[in-house]
Amino acid sequence: MKTLLIPCAGRSSRFPNTKPKYLLTHPDGGLMIEHSIRGIDIEQYDQIIVTIVKEHDEQYNASLILKQAFSELIDNKKFKLCILESFTKSASETVCQTIAKCNITGQLIIKDCDNYVNVNLPKNPTNLCVGIDVNKYELSNITSKSFLYVNEQNLIKDIIEKKVVSDTICVGVYGFSEAKDFVSAYNQLLKKGIESELYISHVISYMINALSYCFEAIYANDYEDWGTINEWLKIQNKMTTYFIDVDGVIFKNSGKYGLINWCNNDNLIESNVAKIIELQKNGSQIIITTSRTEEYREALLNKLNKVGIHPHAVVMGLNHSCRVIINDFAPTNPYPSAKAINIPRNGDITKYL
Repeated sequence: MKTLLIPCAGRSSRFPNTKPKYLLTHPDGGLMIEHSIRGIDIEQYDQIIVTIVKEHDEQYNASLILKQAFSELIDNKKFKLCILESFTKSASETVCQTIAKCNITGQLIIKDCDNYVNVNLPKNPTNLCVGIDVNKYELSNITSKSFLYVNEQNLIKDIIEKKVVSDTICVGVYGFSEAKDFVSAYNQLLKKGIESELYISHVISYMINALSYCFEAIYANDYEDWGTINEWLKIQNKMTTYFIDVDGVIFKNSGKYGLINWCNNDNLIESNVAKIIELQKNGSQIIITTSRTEEYREALLNKLNKVGIHPHAVVMGLNHSCRVIINDFAPTNPYPSAKAINIPRNGDITKYL
């Protein structure tokens, strides 16, 4: 039996005044927890278990939402929901309670719900931690991470919390060839009377140094961290939706009639085109708005695609008048959730973005 476990029984203290973080909406409309496993090949697992607490289920309809989000996995009889009666003290306690409640045996992969990790995990059972080289990524709050101390044979000599001891951080994906090994080590640590929070890294460190287990370092292909509300909001800002006018912003201004008109206007504002392509490349969504009428759609799209602008949508035939965006705001989409930028006709948008 191969199990992928996503523990979500914490209080999400780094996401104040919001619903549980795993239920937060990603800019593309999916849930955080859906995105958290998109870099994992879930086909190789016999079951995917998400662990939540009863309070979240009763207050936010968490079980219903998760079943809707993972309906395809439910149809394939892969998805299981584990609901604990109360919050746990740590992710390691959540894991142990889930193993017991769901009778998990065999290979176990644990994946944090608050990040994206693209990684090729070995199919054969093994003990592992997934890491990244911190020099290759723009990371914030780095001192809150756990660090892997890896030898020349790619074996982990130790994993240390919140202390910079190497260039490799653990990204919250852990593997155990046998689920029972994790439980045994966790229970041994509990007997030592440790009062502070027991991280999964503490259990692994104990397994390596006290019990002589071998753990392999696996390196991720890509990584995004959403561990705090600020990091989550950075993803939202990166994927902002821009409503961009055509005439006077992308092309030098023209109208339906005249010597230079909608049919023959190829006078690009080069700096603006370059900026739009940059925004698009970084994940922003481009929606083109224009007073040009529907019969000009195909020609306009051809011109935009030719220069490298590939809009999410094109809204034709708008009134030649003021345009107003109305949007709601909340802690997860904070004020201002809508902005307006007015530039002089044929002006440079890079001065305003």
